Amino acid sequence: MDANTGQKHGAPQPSGPTLTYAEEITPEDVRSLEAFLNAQWDRVYEEVGETGETAFAMRSLLRLISDSAGFLLALVTVECPDAWQRAAIVREWQRLRSTAHEFNHCDGYDHGRWWHQVQHFDAHAEAAEEDRLRQAR
Repeated sequence: MDANTGQKHGAPQPSGPTLTYAEEITPEDVRSLEAFLNAQWDRVYEEVGETGETAFAMRSLLRLISDSAGFLLALVTVECPDAWQRAAIVREWQRLRSTAHEFNHCDGYDHGRWWHQVQHFDAHAEAAEEDRLRQAR
């Protein structure tokens, strides 16, 4: 057990290939990231306790995690997402991923899958942004 984090050291979690684009995000990715965040929330909430403003903030954070993960799960199951849906997938994944990143030292954090930021829905969106930036110079 780590004296600083209270986390048990165990075998690293198996991970899939590193995510490059949001189109690669699967419903299982969303569920596993949400489960990891919920486990960290449970651990921290035990230390915070049931009273005070910190507890209120913790419950609000839990709602935000749940809402964001639920919205993202619905979006990644859309067959051919519209532009706004593609942008929302990138945003919601980054929101959850960056929240989890604060706990990257804890067991269960999937370094292979969650470490890198996903900034574009697909290669086409990345190329379009690069073209736009080149033209703006």
